Amino acid sequence: MIAVQVLSGIFLAAAVWGQAPTQPMTPDQQPDTPAMAVAARNLLRAAGVPDDVKSQADRLLTESAALQAGGQAGEMRRKVANALTLLNGRPWDPKTEFAWSLVLRPDTVVGDSSAPLIARISQVYGAPFRPARGLKLRASLVSSTGKPDAAGVRPIGDFEMMSVNLVSEPFGFDADLTGVADGAYRLRAELFDGDEPVAALEEPVQLVQGIATGRESIERRLARIQGHDGTKASIRYPYVLAGTVNVGRRRLNAADFGIPFEPHSVPYDFAQGVRRSAELLKALESGKDLLWRAKGDHTRHYWFEEAREMMPYRLYVPQKWDGRSRLPMVLVLHGSTRDENFYFDRDGGILTKMAEQHGYLVVCPLGYRPSAGWGSVGMGMGTSAAAGRFGRGGAGMANPAARQRQNELSEKDGLNVLELVQKEYPIDPSRIFLFGHSMGGAGAWYLGQKFPERWAAVAASASGVSAAGFQGLPYERLKGVPLMVIVGDQDPALNTTRLSVNLAREHGLDPHYVEMPGATHETIVAIIEPQVFDFFDQHSHR
Repeated sequence: MIAVQVLSGIFLAAAVWGQAPTQPMTPDQQPDTPAMAVAARNLLRAAGVPDDVKSQADRLLTESAALQAGGQAGEMRRKVANALTLLNGRPWDPKTEFAWSLVLRPDTVVGDSSAPLIARISQVYGAPFRPARGLKLRASLVSSTGKPDAAGVRPIGDFEMMSVNLVSEPFGFDADLTGVADGAYRLRAELFDGDEPVAALEEPVQLVQGIATGRESIERRLARIQGHDGTKASIRYPYVLAGTVNVGRRRLNAADFGIPFEPHSVPYDFAQGVRRSAELLKALESGKDLLWRAKGDHTRHYWFEEAREMMPYRLYVPQKWDGRSRLPMVLVLHGSTRDENFYFDRDGGILTKMAEQHGYLVVCPLGYRPSAGWGSVGMGMGTSAAAGRFGRGGAGMANPAARQRQNELSEKDGLNVLELVQKEYPIDPSRIFLFGHSMGGAGAWYLGQKFPERWAAVAASASGVSAAGFQGLPYERLKGVPLMVIVGDQDPALNTTRLSVNLAREHGLDPHYVEMPGATHETIVAIIEPQVFDFFDQHSHR
């Protein structure tokens, strides 16, 4: 086990490179406080911001960080929002301060349209704003893209709000959604002072007929079927996940589900998930398991007891596999803010094309949360002010203990998936490989040295770390493990990756180093994957 204090500071940069917001954050998005802090710190480095504004914003961010130990989440958010507003060239006035204090939360995020939707607006801190003509709320349901076109809007109603002290007196409202089709929507709440807009908030919701009442019937039918635990987990997944979301353990946002490869796609389509569950269950009842040792590209699930959640993972099994021969396997660790689907969906499906061509089974877990770190976070990223952006939402994830717990669960999720696949498919134990990019590359370094006996070879892409971190890495544990280190010469990780290779060589390792001209942190993945599989083809345990 690597001592956390020895590797303090490792893998910080790999999590945030290329992840800065492309559009200014606004209150209607309800971003988490750590995400706002990351955006503000990025703007501090931007050209064109006046020095006096940078100085004021830096002071606010420093004061915000100092409030963390006291658990003053509301005041932290106020100061970070103040800094972000100033850095975006906007005035920090009472109305803006009020807008950033607001939170919209539906009681049921994944619900059935046969039941009323109930939601509340509250504040995380008090604000001095006082409406001149009385505060009013206009609520509506809009399409999942947020575009208010005629086919995607359902007015809910207008409401008089008698109080602006929503800290102690949240304002609740309900909506009759009878007849609304299954699907993903956004609940939109617009606040007005008379006719003047004050603030707007949106929160994703999904409606699925039977999502609340169907679970009992599903369980009765499953109880009559022996075995098939893996497929049963996939059948239960949308129902269990709906419960997890509705109690607030996960939110339908990028922090908890990952940034999708396709713009505007929903984090998880519950209606589609329920339809897939029905298909899998009907097949099981007829004596056919559609998932057990299946070929091709498919998503699987399992119950993660330690986390008390159902976890997804995605794998590809070559179509040319004969169903008996031992398969080489690659455990793929995704980068920060991504999910188990991203590396399958990106770059024209190059990952599955390489897997089919080379005859490999490839599998990518979620890693508990999109940016939990595969175990590497505990080596330093958990203490970073930026790290909180990528875990469970809210300022609480800046808590090092909570961050470290996510980190541990991320590592265990990855190893659980590895073992599940080995139990189901005839995996060649001498040809199990590890590949990760960005944060996943950090995970490859970490899991590579922690379990060197498991891997026939390890490939780490774009996983720059601090000098102190690499100097503390126990390289002797990687001796005898073929190692490939990859980076583009346009990647911010370039210098630290070069340092990692030099230090590895000084400690007696012989990494195969590829520095790709013209490649960036994002483009390197598609460019390098064919070489990664060629490298793996050359190695197996002796």
